[in-house]
Amino acid sequence: RYALQEELARGGMGVVVVAHDRALGRTVAVKLLRPEFADRPALVGRFVEEARITGRLQHPGVPPIYDVGTRPDGSPFLAMKLIRG
Repeated sequence: RYALQEELARGGMGVVVVAHDRALGRTVAVKLLRPEFADRPALVGRFVEEARITGRLQHPGVPPIYDVGTRPDGSPFLAMKLIRG
């Protein structure tokens, strides 16, 4: 569903990339778990829990979460509103 494009940011656990949501025809940000953590169940669980918690928040400083799922390689991702700057 998401055509990944360029990397936007990198953090301790994840990488945020700009992506095109083919289903809805919009540009979004997709956060991916860094590959070196994919085989660590505790970190995968923490990543997914972060997505669930963030998805419940409504605050001007927190981008809305659109989707959470698993990539073909089994690693988790979350898609959110793209906010540049």
